[in-house]
Amino acid sequence: MNKSVLSKVLSAVAISWGAIATSLPAQAGTIVNGWNYARDDYSYDGSGSGGFNADSRWDIYGMGYKVVGNDVYVGINSSNSLYGINSNNTNVGFGSLFLDFNYGNAGNNFSTAQGSLLGVRFAPNNDFGANTVGVYTGVTGQSVASSNSGYASYNAYRNSAGNSTAGDLAANDSYFAPYINNGSSLPLEIATGNLFAGGNLSYLTQSDLAAIGFPSTIYQASANPNTFGFKFTLPSQYQGQQFLATLGFECSNDLVSVRPVPVPPAIAGIFLAGAFGGWRAARRKKQLKVVAA
Repeated sequence: MNKSVLSKVLSAVAISWGAIATSLPAQAGTIVNGWNYARDDYSYDGSGSGGFNADSRWDIYGMGYKVVGNDVYVGINSSNSLYGINSNNTNVGFGSLFLDFNYGNAGNNFSTAQGSLLGVRFAPNNDFGANTVGVYTGVTGQSVASSNSGYASYNAYRNSAGNSTAGDLAANDSYFAPYINNGSSLPLEIATGNLFAGGNLSYLTQSDLAAIGFPSTIYQASANPNTFGFKFTLPSQYQGQQFLATLGFECSNDLVSVRPVPVPPAIAGIFLAGAFGGWRAARRKKQLKVVAA
């Protein structure tokens, strides 16, 4: 193969690989049993009335998702429940699940994503004004921490939690920078959005999740371990795209984000083989024409 041909082949590979690479964030999540799973149980970083310990009812130990066709399956390991926990005569539980399909793009963060998020209200007792659980598009979030005995700001939570993580992200990750810099609370509950009629939200028990390989092991002692999940259908405009998933409590006592997992590096080899194979086929075809003449 001469230098000119080699250059063309490598250029084709670079263009093909670049098309994938530019759509992926610099850092990626972890696959466990086919689930994109983020642990958040390296320490107790979800506080309860007694502080950060095994008795806290507001600790997320891990969250994962897997996409099957156009459906997203979500599993959660936590000390809370789908229906929340009563605290000071108020039900305090999960906020909404937010999917950011612009994650990894220049200038993207949780603040700039507001208005373009996909949100899932799965917790039927949370404080979202609409009474309908389901999938919402064009979502803007809000903080409801002040009405749920929560922290006054995200910084207040971070200062209390110490060296904590938010799943795949550090608690001080640049994705949360606007809220860290202005001293405000994270918007972990849907404020506005448009209900997607084809969302098909349904719930998954621990047994359902175990049957499809969800990693339910919790690596910290917990007085109230709980595993549950749900699934839903993506609107057509989001199908086939990668996303960052973020979930927290209404009280802002803990949160977790799960990064997308990029196409494996082996894809580069496939592109190279395809490009080289195409060159060989074209060269063979040219040789046959010469012989026929």
